[in-house]
Amino acid sequence: MKQVYVGMAAVIEKDGKILIMKRSKERDFQPETWEVVTGRLEAEESPVDGVLREVVEETGLKVEVILPLDTGFFYRGGKEFPMVFISYYCKYLEGEVKLTWEHSESKWINLDEAVNLPDLKHFHAMLNNLKKLKEYLPENFKFSFTPVVRS
Repeated sequence: MKQVYVGMAAVIEKDGKILIMKRSKERDFQPETWEVVTGRLEAEESPVDGVLREVVEETGLKVEVILPLDTGFFYRGGKEFPMVFISYYCKYLEGEVKLTWEHSESKWINLDEAVNLPDLKHFHAMLNNLKKLKEYLPENFKFSFTPVVRS
């Protein structure tokens, strides 16, 4: 049986703007393209814990996860790397963006601009979902996640 990986994405909002990051030229997959914060789930980690860890590792920011935006499947770089993904809407809490080797730039852009940015085409569904949800969600809404039970 082939291993399937789990990837996560964080659409982080601060003051009505979305954080995007430019992948460094050293990245093996889609170098020098813009993305939201992404990463892979580690063993025995819940998806919410994983996305929070990735946000800290890649940006240094503290965020809260509000709700899931999208799920899906793709091959990352070829059939040998099948990946299920879960994307989350997160709200900024504190900190300043600190770049690591994974990204060369960061910027905060409005959601309408993000939805139309060609580099973010793989994220357009989740960004459009967020745009629609924001029309109806109360400002203080937060999804309740099932806690991880370890035996």
